[in-house]
Amino acid sequence: MPRPPSARNAGRIDLSARDINLPGVLEIGSYHYKSAQRGLQGVAHEGCFGICHLVRGVQTYRVDADVCHLRGGDQLLTFPGEALDTAGTPEEKGHLHWFVLRMQPLDAPLLFLDATAAVELRKVLLALPNRHFAAHPDADDLAATILNTLQTKPTQLLSRMSAAQLLLRYIFQLLEAAGRDEAGRPSPRIQRCLDHITDHLHETLSVPELATLIGLSESRFKNRFREEVGIPPGDYVLRSKITAACEDLKNQESMVTTVAHAFGFSSSQYFATVFRRFMGLTPTAYKRRHLQR
Repeated sequence: MPRPPSARNAGRIDLSARDINLPGVLEIGSYHYKSAQRGLQGVAHEGCFGICHLVRGVQTYRVDADVCHLRGGDQLLTFPGEALDTAGTPEEKGHLHWFVLRMQPLDAPLLFLDATAAVELRKVLLALPNRHFAAHPDADDLAATILNTLQTKPTQLLSRMSAAQLLLRYIFQLLEAAGRDEAGRPSPRIQRCLDHITDHLHETLSVPELATLIGLSESRFKNRFREEVGIPPGDYVLRSKITAACEDLKNQESMVTTVAHAFGFSSSQYFATVFRRFMGLTPTAYKRRHLQR
C-alpha cells in the first residue's frame, strides 16, 4: 500500500505484521501529511488484499493500468497480483489510512475467525465488483481506534482480540459501502465552480467570489466544497494552478518567474513555497528533472 513499511516519515505510522500481531494482517498504517511527499513507484503485496481510505485531501493512484482519482472520504481496494503507484504524481498532503490482509491460502488464520468463516470472508472480499467508492461515514473514527488499540497494548491477548473485532467491524462497513454506487460526482452547483476555476486559472480566484458565483454563503460554500471535493476551495484553486503550471514548466523556454506571474502568484518565492507544498520539490527542480528526460 502507500509506502513500504521501512520508510518512516513525520506524520506517518507504519505497523508491520510483527507490530500488529493479528492473524492474517500484514500491514496497517496511516499518514497525515502537511506537504507533498515522494510518489510511489509501485507497491505490491503478493497474495494480499489492500484497503486505502483517503480521509482528507485528493490523491491519484494507479492500480495496474487503472487510474483512480480519490478525494476525501473515498476508499480504494487492491486485489492479489496488483501493483499500486501514484501514476507519476506525488503523495499529496492529506490524511489516509491503509490495511493489508493476506488472502492466501483462503483458510489461513484471519482475525481469530474459524477456518470456515475465514474462507467465506476472503471470498466475499475477493468478489467485490467495485474498487473505488465512498467510505462508510464511521470509517475514519474506527480506523483511528484500531491504530490506537494496537499501539497502546499490542501484546496483550485481550487487546489483540479487541483490535480484531474492530477490524472485522471496519471490514463489514467496507462491504456495506462497496455495495453502493462508485464514488459520487460533485453536484451540478459545485461542478459549475470547478469548471469556472479551470477556465480562469490565470486570474485571481478568491473564496468569497467563488461562493457568490454559485449563490452560497462563504461558510456554507467552504463546507459543501470540502464535503464534495475532498479539500478546501482555496487549496483546490492553488493545486489547480500548480498542476497547470507544471505543464508550462516542461517547456524549455519557460522561466519560473514568468510562469509564477502568469498564474497570479505575487512572487516567484511564494510560487516556489506553494509548488513545493503540493509537488514535494521546487519548480526549478521540477523543470530540471523534466528537461533531463
